[in-house]
Amino acid sequence: MRQRWLTGIGVLVSLAVLGLVLNVFSSLPPTDGAAAQETATRERVISVSGEGRVSLPPDSATLTLGVEVFDADAAAAQQAVANRMTAVLTVLRQAGIPDNSVKTVLYTISVERDWQQPAAPVTGYRVTQLVEVQVQPVDQVGQVLTQAVQAGANVVQQVSFSVANPAAALRQARELAVRDAHDKAAQLAQLTGVGLGEPVRIVESVSTPPVPVPAARDAVEVAPVPASETTVVVSVSIDYAIR
Repeated sequence: MRQRWLTGIGVLVSLAVLGLVLNVFSSLPPTDGAAAQETATRERVISVSGEGRVSLPPDSATLTLGVEVFDADAAAAQQAVANRMTAVLTVLRQAGIPDNSVKTVLYTISVERDWQQPAAPVTGYRVTQLVEVQVQPVDQVGQVLTQAVQAGANVVQQVSFSVANPAAALRQARELAVRDAHDKAAQLAQLTGVGLGEPVRIVESVSTPPVPVPAARDAVEVAPVPASETTVVVSVSIDYAIR
């Protein structure tokens, strides 16, 4: 009886040890061969990039302009900026630009000192106010700038052109980008002797950068501003399966 009891305990211990061993083996990561096979399967793709560009004439312009005044008295400088900016806004309205197309983007009051003197006394105050103006159509840009300068604007920081609705150009650029990527992938497949499968991953990026036109900071006279073309750029990254 005692021997049977000991034998039963031995069997239970053996089963427990066997279960522990099986559990350990089942939790181990796959062997190098299995990992290599999985990696090879996952990486059986041809990865390419394509780009499509479509240029078109801009239909919108953005002007950043304003007034800057230096005066020994801060209140006097602020008042001078206010008066001149009021005159600038008036000519903008007269040019047919709605109020919601004009917004203030900068208003600063800077204290200037004479740092050559021991106590660095205050020499005056510089007040600057800049507005951003949306102009349509773009052939009015030169006239608007000239009138704004004549009304008192003495800072023209930037003029940039863009397209208000680039949807059609975007579709065309996307088609060109995908075609470019497919042509590259097809050539690579032919050169390496493999078949080209379906796309398994597609990533797109789009940019429609405005075209900046540098302008003098201290504007005295404004020449005509020609509108440069705007380019819509679509880039795609595509992974094609290898058959």
